[in-house]
Amino acid sequence: MKSYIVKQKDLDSRMLSRSGGIFAAISDQVLAQGGVIYGAGMDEKFNVVHKRATNERERDELRGSKYVQSDMNNAYQLACEDLKAGRLVLFTGTPCQVDGIKALCPKECEEHLVCMDIVCHGVPSPRIWNDYKAYMERKYHGKIEKIDFRNKERFGWSDHWETVTINGKEHDSQVYMKMFYEHTFLREACYVCPYKNLQRISDISIADAWGVETANPEFDDNRGVSLVLINTQKGEKWFLDSLQGCDFKECALEKYMQEPLKRPFKKPDNTENVWKEYNEVSFGKFVKNHYKEPFLSVVKRSLKRKIKDTPILLLDDVLSELDRSRQNYLLDSISDIQTLITCTGLDDFISHQFQINKVFQVVQGNVLQPEQ
Repeated sequence: MKSYIVKQKDLDSRMLSRSGGIFAAISDQVLAQGGVIYGAGMDEKFNVVHKRATNERERDELRGSKYVQSDMNNAYQLACEDLKAGRLVLFTGTPCQVDGIKALCPKECEEHLVCMDIVCHGVPSPRIWNDYKAYMERKYHGKIEKIDFRNKERFGWSDHWETVTINGKEHDSQVYMKMFYEHTFLREACYVCPYKNLQRISDISIADAWGVETANPEFDDNRGVSLVLINTQKGEKWFLDSLQGCDFKECALEKYMQEPLKRPFKKPDNTENVWKEYNEVSFGKFVKNHYKEPFLSVVKRSLKRKIKDTPILLLDDVLSELDRSRQNYLLDSISDIQTLITCTGLDDFISHQFQINKVFQVVQGNVLQPEQ
């Protein structure tokens, strides 16, 4: 198995994808050869469904992350019909979805089938997605017009916010993202998924190249980098033929290992209790109980939206004015924000709660950095 980090040189095109744009690069080659593409898109009600694409416009509907299980509808049937007609097919999806087309593909048609899976975190119950959409429509008094699961334009690649457009206005949220990454609402099968390892089912596997900021920082511009795993000779051919217009570099996979490449996520111990509460209260009440956004997070998001960059926070002798519980609340709220803290002493709780990169002392107007 070979592994690469990849990003499209065309930034406008890369911004339409959620990582480095390798899906677009490979699918461009498939379209150029008269092929057809299958992948996850959205219908008019923003349900996630598998679609068939035969041109760039249709293909672009399949770009970007969808953190919902896609409805396969008649995708398998149509893909098999294309294969039997001798047409080149690029089939993309989660590993379990790809395994489905491989099982259905006639033996004599395998040469026409190229499979690409995403390194799958798991998929939540569709009920959660439907409840979230209804909640956002109630909250903002209108129908959803557009959904962006990860708004890279506004928040960059590494920050995860969904943006929902209602009545022409964009609303940013992390509610669905937090529900997703807590793993409590994943489908039961995801906790025992047999595909979460390096024995990949597809010709090519793709993921966000998390870790690039430390493994290959010169490659990271916070606009998206793809991790690509080459699993077969067929996959290698298609990958190498698609690199015109891309920056790429072979990488050490151990520096980019993610949990879904090792094992399924463990089912949280509180899953039953969380589901019990979820079934007993409204979605809005559940969100208020668990996902109320801290005030400083609101400030950070507003500033980031305005200046199109991550702000730096200055806390000028603020902590001395707060009791311990309020100090802890404040520090929890800024754990993901670069912060300058001024104080009269380095309190123990700060040392214990943070990995402090640098500490400076001001002595008689001189700034000193003591030895660590």
